[in-house]
Amino acid sequence: MKKKPITVSGLVQSGVIQNNLDSSLPKFKGQTDFANTIAVSVPLEQIQPNPYQPRRIFPESELQELAASITEIGLIQPIAVRKVTENGYQIIAGERRFRAFKQLNKTEIPCVLFSATDADMAVMAIAENVSRQDLSDYEISKSIRQVEKQFPSKTSLAEALGFQREDMYRYFAFDALPDFVIEKLETNPRLLARNAAAEIKRVLNKTSPEHHEFALSVLVEALTLLEQGEIDQTKIAQLIEQKIKHLSAGENLDLDKKKEHLFINTKKVGHFSLSTKGIEVKIAAGVLSDEKSTTLKKIINEFLNSTVTE
Repeated sequence: MKKKPITVSGLVQSGVIQNNLDSSLPKFKGQTDFANTIAVSVPLEQIQPNPYQPRRIFPESELQELAASITEIGLIQPIAVRKVTENGYQIIAGERRFRAFKQLNKTEIPCVLFSATDADMAVMAIAENVSRQDLSDYEISKSIRQVEKQFPSKTSLAEALGFQREDMYRYFAFDALPDFVIEKLETNPRLLARNAAAEIKRVLNKTSPEHHEFALSVLVEALTLLEQGEIDQTKIAQLIEQKIKHLSAGENLDLDKKKEHLFINTKKVGHFSLSTKGIEVKIAAGVLSDEKSTTLKKIINEFLNSTVTE
């Protein structure tokens, strides 16, 4: 993914909070460079999160680590805010630092005040997270949809975000997914990436009306397998296509009945699967020693040869 370089510049007078519309305020352009700025302390109770924040989940363990770091060495970089009311501010960048301060029961946090439009707020909320590569494609897609009205065209939106136009359209594929998929993404945003979402959308769009309900049922099964680690997300669209093809040919394939797990006591160690392509036995690495692997191969060979002579 192409990312634009992000910079921040300007000077805020120490101890002076100015109106956001004041032309003397520096315009916020990014969060990576706070050179030549002076921070002021703002009460936490007067600060609101960025309304365009794309992140759905803030892992508690990460916030605890950040809070511990702040306790030990202090806050390395202030957060960036804009003024929205006489005594109210919105975070432009730095919500995790803000949350860590709240965890530490602090009453104020160092801030640098900038001028920022709604479009600036949205773009930087995305950029701050994407630059760390820890934001899911689903979260990015929701944020893009939230801010697109701030831009005259999708081309200008893509340019502002530093995305290729074609790649940005893959994020829009999430909008076309069924509600039950969206519900899962709301609790697990990393379940599907944009490319997988785009492929699923493509397959569902080309599925005939008579097979649409069947395709959705396969998608439900595939998502369950995905959550269990039994299938890769890049294979879901292909699986739907294959199942529809088999159905059209008069075959009745059931994922649950055609795949059986192998266990040692209660531990799952592999599976036995049957399909039109043949039989597959998969055993996890390390389960069998070299000697037992050789023995198993010999047993299979003897069994196959016995079926030929019968």
